[in-house]
Order: sequence, then C-alpha cells, then structure tokens
Amino acid sequence: MNPGDILTLDIASVNSEGEGVARFGEDAFVLFIPGVLPGEKVTCRVTRVSKKYAAGVPLNILSPSNDRVTPKCPSFDACGGCQLQHASYDAQLRIKGKMLQDALWRIGRIAPPREINCAPSPSEWAYRNKTTLPVQLAAGAKSVVSGYYERRSHSVVPFRECAVLSPVVERVAKLTIAALEESGFTGYDERKKKGDVRHIAVRSGAIEGEASDKALAGIVSPRDLTAREFGRLKNIEQRLCGGKNDLAGAALNIKQGADNFIWGPVFKHLCGKKFLNQKLNGYSFSTDISAFFQVNSAQAAIIFEHVKKAVASGKPPERLLELYSGVGGLTAYLAGVSGKIDAVEEWRNATRLMRENMAANGIENVEPHADSAENFMKRDDAARPGAYDAIVLDPPRTGCDGRVIEGIKKIAPGKIVYVSCNPATLARDLARLMDPSSGHGYAIESLEAFDMFPQTAHVESMTLLART
Repeated sequence: MNPGDILTLDIASVNSEGEGVARFGEDAFVLFIPGVLPGEKVTCRVTRVSKKYAAGVPLNILSPSNDRVTPKCPSFDACGGCQLQHASYDAQLRIKGKMLQDALWRIGRIAPPREINCAPSPSEWAYRNKTTLPVQLAAGAKSVVSGYYERRSHSVVPFRECAVLSPVVERVAKLTIAALEESGFTGYDERKKKGDVRHIAVRSGAIEGEASDKALAGIVSPRDLTAREFGRLKNIEQRLCGGKNDLAGAALNIKQGADNFIWGPVFKHLCGKKFLNQKLNGYSFSTDISAFFQVNSAQAAIIFEHVKKAVASGKPPERLLELYSGVGGLTAYLAGVSGKIDAVEEWRNATRLMRENMAANGIENVEPHADSAENFMKRDDAARPGAYDAIVLDPPRTGCDGRVIEGIKKIAPGKIVYVSCNPATLARDLARLMDPSSGHGYAIESLEAFDMFPQTAHVESMTLLART
C-alpha cells in the first residue's frame, strides 16, 4: 500500500477522532477515513502510510448508510471541530456508546456491566457557551486569520459561522476577529514563535441552561504589549462594549512560553464586565473568561444531578474529596449530600471564584484548595488511609497523573465517582484503580454516558466505583 492508491473498503466502525475504520488485505491493515459511517462501502485515496496504520480521504460513497445526513456547516469537510455532522443524531449517540465500550475493553480490558447507551443532549445545535479560536498570520500579509484547525493539522479554517455555538458566542467571536483586524496586530507564527495575538476566547452566561444575550471576550498575546499598543486595543474594545452590542466585557491575557495551555497568569482589563453568571437548577456560578465550566450548560445540570445521586447512594459521605473542581459547579450539587468537602483546583482564578460562588449560594461545608491534584496528594493529611469516604474527580482530557491514582488507592475511599470526557484515559485510569494488587480493588457499580458535545466525536461519562 502506498500514498495515492485508490481502494474500495467497507467501513466497520468509528474511532475516537470520528474517523471511519476499515481493514485491508490479508493482514487486515487498518485505515482511518474521515466523513464515512459504519456499514458504508466507499472508495478512498490513501494519503499517508505508517507501520501501524494508513489514512485516506473518501472519493465516493458507494453504499450510503441510512444514518447519513447532510452536514449543516459549510466548513464541515475542512474544519476539525465537528466530526459527526454527517450522521443522524440517533446514530451519533450509538457511535458514542460503542466508542466508550470499545475503549474500556481495548485499553483497560474492562467489560462494562451492560451495553452503554449515550443520553442525548437537550440541544443538538447552538449549545456551546464558550469557544477558543487560534489566531495565525494571514497568508502573505501582516494580518490575522482566526478559526478552527483543520483535521489532524494546525492550519486554520477561517471562522465564518459555527452551528454548535450559541448565537451570542458566534456573534462576539466575529466581532472580536474584526477588532483584531482593525487593530493592525498580527497573528501568531507557531514556527517562529512570534506574533501579537495567539488565541481569542468567547464565553456567554447561562440562565437555567439557556444562553444569555451577552458574552465576554479574551485576547491572548504571547508578549506584553507596549503602552501604545494596549491603548489602541483598549480603545477599540471600549467602542464595541456595552449598549446594543453583544460584548459584555473583554480582557487581554499575557501568555509567554510555547506550551499548549492557553492562559498565562497576567490579565489586563480592556472594557466592561469581568464576570458572567451561569445559573443551573437554582444555583448561580460566577465565571470569568479563563476558568473551566462545562460548555453545554443544560447537559451539565443533568450530569451534576447524576453525580449527586451516585455520591448519595448507600451512606452519604461525611468527608468528600473533589479533584479538578473548577469554579464549583459540581461542588454545589455535592454539598447537599456530603458532610465536609475539600475541593481542589489548580487554576487560582477558578479557586477564587469557587470560594465566592459557595458563599453566594449559602454553602458553608466546602473548603477550596488552590493546588494541583498531584501536589495535594503529597500532603500527609490528604493521602492517608480513610481520610475520605468518597472521592469525585473530573480531570482534563489527559486523565489523572499516576500520583493521583496512587493517592486515591492509598486513601481507599468506599466509593469513587469519575467524570470523564475521554474514553481512552478513562479506561487507563479505571484499570489502575480496579487493580487489586495494592490490597484495595474497585468494581464498576454503574457507568453512564452523556452527549455533552453533539456533532463531535467526544463523549462525557460518569463511572461509579465501589471498593471490593
């Protein structure tokens, strides 16, 4: 097999990137092909071949699936943001349940207690309350181009519209890109590590799961702007902020260093508000542009209720540890079914907001800790046997550091609730926790999947582990 070969293939499944999986030849060599669905017969052109797999692009769909639909977004073929818009929503839910089940077995050798059904999102479109867009140099000009990355690439597809964003987030994203174009700033050159603006971010509030009519904007620069540059940007943003415009407030963030974490420690106010509220089931949470909060507010409220129920099952915990707690969205739900909660969050902006959010909601049994989960587990009063009756964790896509897993096993709580957005790292971490070699093993008591990200290949899940 070589790049350029034309093959006819049967699509067997969909991988975690939303690509169709096919096998070719006597050795069943694996190929990944975007934009196709299980059960389809396609012709494709091979674009890349490695020792373990090949990649291709579809040329013709010879036998279309009954689940195939016309993508809503005009940039679907190029943009890497939504991988499953060509599948009906029912098919997306089946694919995600199967994706989670396959990852658990392939990576962790874990057989789920039953077939996994993915719970639908209350909204299939216009659900996202936040987006982050890379900003790059426009080709052949000292200007900016901003949008989402192409599939398996860091080339940017220019932002035109996005059907999964709430309307106000979409409008403010366009407004912010236009402001950068007017400012004369340049986009970021990843190869040379130079430029004026590296990312923009936009976040709206939410009222009982419905998007608000205002949004915050963040502009991330890889260097400290001069006083003149900052003044020019501030004047533009102040002109756009407030009144009939959708922009509630804007901030400049300085992020030096080449790592992939978007935010740096320095924020400079440009205009308007610094915070917006998320309101879920009677709780109110103040968020800034940088702190983590689930992007699908309505589905987040449903998941939080499921986690609360799992924690309260059997005997509610007298002491609960929550890791990766953000601004306290899930924490507030847990407070009603727990005695004392230690909530650990590394991003200090979020920890400060969590403390304020607990006070605003009249919650007094939560102690926020501005620390990483890894460092917290080094504390003698934390990672000791019996320190907590239950542990709830919602880590980033990379999952848990090994030190966190070892700390949890040392504590050996009666129950663990693991909320995950990545089936692969979930399977890895569950296999570690369920390993009985440390003297304490765990078994899956329940496992549920939720569609937090419709039209994409991402799936959220909640696993309740009980100590055996």
